[in-house]
Amino acid sequence: MDTKYNHQFVEKNKNKKWIEKKFFSFHDKSKKPFSIILPPPNVTGKLHLGHAWDSYIQDTVIRYKKLMGYDVLFVPGTDHAGIATQAKVEQRLIEQGTSKHKLGRDKFIEQSYLWKDEYSKHIHEQWNKLGLALDYTNERFTLDKESNEAVNKVFISLYNDGLIYRGIKPINWDPKLETALSNIEIIAKPTKSKMYYVKYFLENSRDYVVIATTRIETMFSDVALAVNPKDESKKHLIGKFAVNPITNKKLPIISDEYIDIKMGTGIMKVSAHAINDIEIIQKHNLEIIECIDKKGLMNNNAMFVKGLDRKSARNKVFEFLKDNDFIDKIEDIENNVSYSERSNEIIEILVTPQWFIKMDKFSKLVLNNLRTNKKTIFYPKRFENILKKWMESAHDWTISRQLWWGHQIPAWYKNGEVKVQIESPGKDWIRDEDVLDTWFSSGLAPFSFLGWPNKNKKMERYFPTSLLVTGYDIIFFWVARMYFFSLYFQNNIPFNDLLIHGLIRDEQGRKMSKSLGNGIDPMEVIDKYGSDSLRWYLLTNSTPGQDINFSREKLEASWNLCNKLWNISRYIIQTKETTNKISKKDIWIVNKLLKLKKIVDEKMKNYEFTIIGKEMIEFIYKDFSSWYIEFSKVEMNKEISFMVLKNLLVLIHPFLPFLSDHLYYEIFNEELLENTFDLKSLGEENVIDTTIDIISLIREARNSYDISNKEIIKYQINNKVDKEIIFLVNKLANSIYYENKGALFTKNNVSINIEISDEVKNNEKEKLLLAFEKVKFELKRSESILSNQKFIENASTEKVNEERNKYENYQKQYKEIKEKLEKI
Repeated sequence: MDTKYNHQFVEKNKNKKWIEKKFFSFHDKSKKPFSIILPPPNVTGKLHLGHAWDSYIQDTVIRYKKLMGYDVLFVPGTDHAGIATQAKVEQRLIEQGTSKHKLGRDKFIEQSYLWKDEYSKHIHEQWNKLGLALDYTNERFTLDKESNEAVNKVFISLYNDGLIYRGIKPINWDPKLETALSNIEIIAKPTKSKMYYVKYFLENSRDYVVIATTRIETMFSDVALAVNPKDESKKHLIGKFAVNPITNKKLPIISDEYIDIKMGTGIMKVSAHAINDIEIIQKHNLEIIECIDKKGLMNNNAMFVKGLDRKSARNKVFEFLKDNDFIDKIEDIENNVSYSERSNEIIEILVTPQWFIKMDKFSKLVLNNLRTNKKTIFYPKRFENILKKWMESAHDWTISRQLWWGHQIPAWYKNGEVKVQIESPGKDWIRDEDVLDTWFSSGLAPFSFLGWPNKNKKMERYFPTSLLVTGYDIIFFWVARMYFFSLYFQNNIPFNDLLIHGLIRDEQGRKMSKSLGNGIDPMEVIDKYGSDSLRWYLLTNSTPGQDINFSREKLEASWNLCNKLWNISRYIIQTKETTNKISKKDIWIVNKLLKLKKIVDEKMKNYEFTIIGKEMIEFIYKDFSSWYIEFSKVEMNKEISFMVLKNLLVLIHPFLPFLSDHLYYEIFNEELLENTFDLKSLGEENVIDTTIDIISLIREARNSYDISNKEIIKYQINNKVDKEIIFLVNKLANSIYYENKGALFTKNNVSINIEISDEVKNNEKEKLLLAFEKVKFELKRSESILSNQKFIENASTEKVNEERNKYENYQKQYKEIKEKLEKI
């Protein structure tokens, strides 16, 4: 073995070997099944650090279960990501001097599949570097033929069951991508805006009311003014008319309890382009007059600003209102504005015909299931309540998208008639050009990726899947949809366990984003530190449900762990055996490893990787390296050393798959994944921990009294011990067992006397007295400062607290030095 761990050498071609040997694509039906569907990444770019974290968690569980004797199925897949992919392909076409409209639908879809193939290849390369135990023989794509079959069946079934309908309603519209969006595809961002206070004169009067609005460009669509009937100060206005200062149209002043008396001026203009306004319009049988089109431009109703974008129109409308003295005042404000998650464009509210799913029945399905013991188990449990709250307030889901890339809606139109079916009903029937929301198809993944709606043994064996791992940011997008689709179509939950993780933030705790330029490419990290190091760091430094701040220091510590395991293995290989007798230290290390195995098994039940990592580090660095290897320098039983190493590699494999696989094959000439943890206790042993305490006490005394390592220390053990302990202590602490009554040292119920010469005592006493005087001086100084009332009143809180902390530390030092002096 090389003297230093080289992650690039160790990890090269390992994943290729795992695939070729079919370690994760051969399924032994005699074993208990365990299945995970990898959350399919979008074919819009490369995997980010969050993907790596998410994938490592699942892969670790899969490998652990395989080594526990399960038949594991880890299903890979990619998501067609309708809006996101279409936007990317359209941008590429523009750069090539063409467009989707010039190509036509069929050619555009061909280009989209070329994009998908290109980026799927990137994703496969990245999965390979991550080392994921995927069954590529069962790989899926959310827009493949089988998925389309499932999507069509679900759509038609829900339509026939009265749960899908087509309606003309106000919806969120992305003017850049020109498609409808659901409520959860928009993001409310604090935005600096201007609040315009506009004068609306009453009909045939010099009196006016003032309306506060940020969107003066929508005044062309005003159809009324509204006040709250409980607002005593404005009751007299109800039934009167005001004049639109731009269009000169008469606007009735109506009453509606929706109006917030305390908001703005307590009187609201009612126009299109706001969902609540449209509800008031429909409630009072008023006309919906839109003045903004699907491209976000002002339409024919917008008079002198026709053809302008919304911002330019707003500026021109303001000039008109100002020039004609219709502006009462302007305020600079910060308000929440809705943006499209995909295009970052400010969304518009338009009234258009769209397809919707009724959510009432699905909400009840999920909420009723969550009250039973047949529900999915959430880790952490608090996220169950988040899902509950969302299901309690879920709006009907807008599922149609004005795109070409996606599952085309199986609906046909002719002479005002609608038929929902796959094949054309006949001559002159025109198919709906819209496609379905991406989350519609990915919501079916737990069962469609297992072959549904076709009857097959995969569904019978692996559904519900055993575990889903995902971030808390897509509970509403994906988890909720999988949950209610599975309950409705399979009468079962989609997965038994749901493990929620947080986000990876940068070292300052900021969210990683393109705008901040603080994103980290996991592939670059792997090139520098190795996949095992990145996996260990991400897994063992996070708690379910919580965010993690990226840390290169901890990443380097993970690489050092790999290097430590490499060096331990190398030492065991190269050291000659000096005994074939099973000693107490051999029994001790075997029992330590068995104890570690028990902890790992217990903590894996609740996915407590942080605790597992801490225990493994304790075993590797302390028990195995610092002590067992140290003891083996006195005498080594190579058979036991190899046995411990072999089983440790199996135990740690899910957390360090590349390194453990490499060492296992190189040392034992066997494939780790064809073996299991196979270690049994060699008997009871309870004296090695005492031995370690004695050696530690002698070393501490040597260090404390500054005794040279060459000088033999004489000691007496006050506990009952045997010759093997004395033999090990003498060898490892350069000491000799001797009947004397020296200075007393204790640790973990172990006490020993160590002979300290007068010269050493006097030297130590001299050092302690100097330190004692110094700390007494500092205590007195600190007391003086803290008793000064002016300091307490005038200094900053941080400064006062800093001084108090110093004082506490000086008190602690004073006590410790005093005790040492008394001991001497």
